[in-house]
Amino acid sequence: MVVPGDNVIGEVDRGFGHMMERLPQERLGAAVANIAHARQILDETIAYAGQRHAFGSPIGRFQHNKFLLADLVTRAEVTQTYVDQCVLAHSRGELTAVEAAKAKWWSAQTQNEILDHCVQLHGGYGYMNEQRVARAWRDARVTKIWAGSNEIMKELIGRDLGF
Repeated sequence: MVVPGDNVIGEVDRGFGHMMERLPQERLGAAVANIAHARQILDETIAYAGQRHAFGSPIGRFQHNKFLLADLVTRAEVTQTYVDQCVLAHSRGELTAVEAAKAKWWSAQTQNEILDHCVQLHGGYGYMNEQRVARAWRDARVTKIWAGSNEIMKELIGRDLGF
């Protein structure tokens, strides 16, 4: 295909290089979406745990569930704080490819772990496609693959450690 010079973005024959320059931003965008997605479903699960009763009490009052939700909220908040720091670094032009890889990998992993538990807390309803938690759980799986798989992110981080 012939593209007129006025329609070319960047330099001719440097498309791959241009794409590689934007990978940290893509990975940061994925990290932002990952933790936002996880937090939304976690908040919905907390509300559900307050409404769903078993044995005469809301399931959120059972010690195991209370401890689990405390763990998940803490994981989400710690991840959000790290992603926020990366967003600030990006806005200053200081986000490194390695930091973006860390944010992408960690947020995808955390998202999937949180959503696994959210499905479990919903019990049998958690697997019904009519429930947002079921669709969110299914949709989250790809986040460990796109924008570079989690294994590739670990490879980048490991290389930065000198290995």
